[in-house]
Amino acid sequence: MMSVPVSSTQMSAGRAAFSPLRVVIADAYAATREVIGQVLAGDGGFRVVGAAGTIDETVRLIREAQPDILLVDPWLSGPAGLPACVAAKQFRPGLLLVALLPDDREDYIRAAQALGADASLQKRLITRDLMPVLREVLSARGS
Repeated sequence: MMSVPVSSTQMSAGRAAFSPLRVVIADAYAATREVIGQVLAGDGGFRVVGAAGTIDETVRLIREAQPDILLVDPWLSGPAGLPACVAAKQFRPGLLLVALLPDDREDYIRAAQALGADASLQKRLITRDLMPVLREVLSARGS
């Protein structure tokens, strides 16, 4: 299900004009973090404020950078990553969490939903689907 495309300006409604949404990227692979950063750089509505390769780095960045969006592999540090993602939403309640999944297996999707993910995305589809997924979730949230 796709919603009508939303511009970066519309996505940041309620914020100062042209104020980009702040994003933290958390994935064990630098190449994945780089690709996501490139996709987001193509849209002025987002600013990457940090990238992490471990769950400890991710938690530190969330506290320091106060992002609006966390793009995270929920298994970043093995099973311990799941509770850390839940904790991130507890100390940053408005945080939009997008789970980066290895594929579309139902158990992965259910686990992402259980940890409080607002959306999920297969890693192999990042270049094609990241922006539409973010637009969909932001539109649904009224951001």
